[in-house]
Amino acid sequence: MKLNPNDLLIFLTITETRSLTEAAARNGLTKSAVSQALKRLEDAIGAKLLFRTTRSLSLTEAGMRLLPMCRKMREAQQEIDAVVSDLTDKSASLTVTAPHALCQPLLIPLLSQISETDIRVIADDAALNLVDHQIDLAIRVGAPAPQSAQITRIGTLNESLWAADALVQKMGGVPGDLRALETWPHAANDWQGSPLRYPLENGDILTAHPRFRCNTVHGLQGFIAQGSAVGLLPDILTQTDPRLTRLVPISQSPVYALHQHGKTPPPGLRDLIQALRNRLKKI
Repeated sequence: MKLNPNDLLIFLTITETRSLTEAAARNGLTKSAVSQALKRLEDAIGAKLLFRTTRSLSLTEAGMRLLPMCRKMREAQQEIDAVVSDLTDKSASLTVTAPHALCQPLLIPLLSQISETDIRVIADDAALNLVDHQIDLAIRVGAPAPQSAQITRIGTLNESLWAADALVQKMGGVPGDLRALETWPHAANDWQGSPLRYPLENGDILTAHPRFRCNTVHGLQGFIAQGSAVGLLPDILTQTDPRLTRLVPISQSPVYALHQHGKTPPPGLRDLIQALRNRLKKI
């Protein structure tokens, strides 16, 4: 019995996505090709690997036994790819993506110190596909969706409600009862929805309807810095802005680094991830 490595990797993708359609999209194949790969694998093994219904997929006993070996095979392949890439990369280049809020305070100071490497930064709050966009390293806030990338937590992003000093003075200072902030003008990012709901440390929920909206964190910071409104901003972006006052902490979210090099990324990438981790501890 000789198993096709590609069929094994496709089977692994099916189990991770729980969908033939999603597995096909991730592998750049048609749904029919994915189904054929699964059938070839089942025929070669002589056992059914998945229970399939119109709404769900689940592993058979044979599938559960095969799955860990598929994961090990992918890790081994990724390690080989990393070594080959490190040995054969003659013209070094690096593409990194991160949310807008992290590019200037976190990424740019570190990337600007790297020499003899062509660097591209993709500032995007969306979770871009690493393969489709040829991304070497992705920085994400919040738990990433299940995927084949190697995921490492590198720190925490703190977010607070901020306001310009001028607005704080106009409203009579920071209120003792933070629920009073509901009567202040608010600005929000598009993803926040409406009404805005901010959990306070005492268990209360601060609710507000935004007067201003923006689709980027830097635009939102602009509204807040002008004294137009209160808004939720990452502390890493605002703590060095002398125009702003921190009113109340709101949330903490994990920050992750993702790449496609398995457990042995190239030395330069490994060093960059460690530098990002160290910088997040300091700022």
